[in-house]
Amino acid sequence: MRLPSLYQFFHHQVGHGFHRHGITEPATVDYVSDILTRFAQVRQLYALRDASDRPLEYIVDMLETWHMAQGGAGSPGRGRFILRHLGEYTLFMSGLFRDRLRRRGELDYYLAHGSSAYWRCADYEVNPRQRQVYWHLHQDFGRISSTLDNMRREQFPLPPSADSVLTAFWRV
Repeated sequence: MRLPSLYQFFHHQVGHGFHRHGITEPATVDYVSDILTRFAQVRQLYALRDASDRPLEYIVDMLETWHMAQGGAGSPGRGRFILRHLGEYTLFMSGLFRDRLRRRGELDYYLAHGSSAYWRCADYEVNPRQRQVYWHLHQDFGRISSTLDNMRREQFPLPPSADSVLTAFWRV
């Protein structure tokens, strides 16, 4: 028996869950499946680093790093990478850790910054297909995030005790 790769697993699950919620754009399914596959490795979730090589864990630090890159302290490609990571990070966290963000009063903050990051990504992107993916993620960020949350609850139900295990991976 041949087991699917992690990407194939996520692609199947995301495709099914998104279709049930009316999100049918194949490029969006591909993109979100890729995020879930990469972020399964915690080091990818915290891919942005400060000058001391410490992972950036807070949106405000990611924004500060992006502003510095915009001000000439980095390349334009670095600025685009930071924005894309900010969008991916906020989508992942607001989709899979929604209850935690809500309890902390940060859900709207994540949704606003995630949507904004993808708007900027679309604005900077030269590839028309990728620009369309970013634009769709910007426009439907809240809906896509809510769908991920719904999928986590319906397709991957966990007992209440598992929430504390999962949040252990998310630094406080």
